[in-house]
Amino acid sequence: MAGIKTYLGTICATLLLVVMVMFPVRTQAQLPDIPDLIRVTVDHSDNGVLIQWNPSSDTDIRLYHLYKMNAHNSFEKIFSFSSNTFECKHMTSGLKNLAYAVTAEDSTGNESVFGQNVHRAVHLSVEFDLCTQSNNLQWTSYEGWEGEISGYRVFGAVSGGAFQLLKFVQASTTSYTHASVGVNNSYNYYIETVQTSGIVSLSAIDTVATLLPEAPTYLIIDHVTVVNQSTVELQYTADIAGPVTSFRVLRRSNPDTPFTEVETRWNVSESTQVVQDQFPTGSISYQYMVQSLFLPASCTTPLVVSESNRGNSILLVNELHDQMVTLSWTPYETYEPGLAGYIIQRRSNGGDFFDIETMGPLATQWQETIQSVINGYQPGEVQYRVIALGNPNEAGTEENSFSNITAAAIETHMQVPSAFTPGSNNMNFEFKPQMDFAPREYVMMVMDRGGRKMFETTDPGEGWDGRFQGGEFVNEAVYVYYIQYTDYTGLFKTFTGNVTVLYP
Repeated sequence: MAGIKTYLGTICATLLLVVMVMFPVRTQAQLPDIPDLIRVTVDHSDNGVLIQWNPSSDTDIRLYHLYKMNAHNSFEKIFSFSSNTFECKHMTSGLKNLAYAVTAEDSTGNESVFGQNVHRAVHLSVEFDLCTQSNNLQWTSYEGWEGEISGYRVFGAVSGGAFQLLKFVQASTTSYTHASVGVNNSYNYYIETVQTSGIVSLSAIDTVATLLPEAPTYLIIDHVTVVNQSTVELQYTADIAGPVTSFRVLRRSNPDTPFTEVETRWNVSESTQVVQDQFPTGSISYQYMVQSLFLPASCTTPLVVSESNRGNSILLVNELHDQMVTLSWTPYETYEPGLAGYIIQRRSNGGDFFDIETMGPLATQWQETIQSVINGYQPGEVQYRVIALGNPNEAGTEENSFSNITAAAIETHMQVPSAFTPGSNNMNFEFKPQMDFAPREYVMMVMDRGGRKMFETTDPGEGWDGRFQGGEFVNEAVYVYYIQYTDYTGLFKTFTGNVTVLYP
């Protein structure tokens, strides 16, 4: 191959002057033996086409002439060489895949004819298939080695990378599919034709871009928030000004498991979309992702163009031990502008949640003692929730994601007074049990010794004021009470005893 690079464009240009020389008329009997072409191959270093031939068997050779096929499928002479020149590099023609022929001319001006001594290197074309995300290679057979080709080697590389042998195929094969190529990239390919003698010919390098449609400039999960015990709301925002306007919402319960589809929305007209997903929000957390999709007319399945950030529902659980409530939650991952922190909320007796603590973005646990919650008749089910706070986005707004509501079930402890003074101004003016946390179900009845019902209530916070069924005060005496309740832990208890009514 060292001689291949010896005769470049300068030599070819110098020898071109010989073409102007006129030679005598040739006769068929005087034609010299045509030189055999060895090969036509592309030099990838400069895209020149190297043509090599063996010398003519005749000894009276004055010149060799190089012909190329023109646009009219006829041959035209392009260079002439001395009798000791056996190769030439034709520059600027590597991507044109020309056919070449070489003839010999003797000292009397007789020139051999082409015959079948025409060679053409492989012509390669590559197309990217959007539907399968693969590159399809097609090439022509090498002309001039008919019946003497052992096969073709397919080489490929990501643009800028080193070429690798992808496949060796038989001489009867002129196509290859490079599957599972990376998208939004550029690939280079060439074909190496292998003659049975071991000589090879290279095609020109063909380049293909594996481009998907332009992705949305933004695709963001704004928040994933728990709505109730069976519903989660996901909101995402996407750029729909470009060619991609369809989106698929996916979820998974574990980072090690694959995503599954929740729903797909085709050709949306609003950039902000809200999706509701149904599952037990108090027992599982799902991570979500949104994909932008493009469906070419020739494809049966959509192509994934881009993916959003991840977002997950927050699963909040509690543990009560030794009068200490511990809250634990799955961290929220993640807002596009980042996570600012968490707010811990507790539900009041009136049913509204209020803030009790603010935590940093790395927190996943918080504690408080039950004693700090006691107010006398606080229900024995203390409810909490957590809010994940996002940093301000480009619009200056902050996203919030709510967890499920978790309830700490607390055992009810009760003490029953033995006497009270109806109608007095002191604190002992009514009869009702003292308790730390109110039970879930409750009934209290007060009767006289004869079995007449004086009072009945199902409200743990309501006491007997000493009146007979809300009318007149009863007489001083000993009365019988009956209390039955089931607390939030499921514990059922019954109390029966006596209470004395005393007047000042």
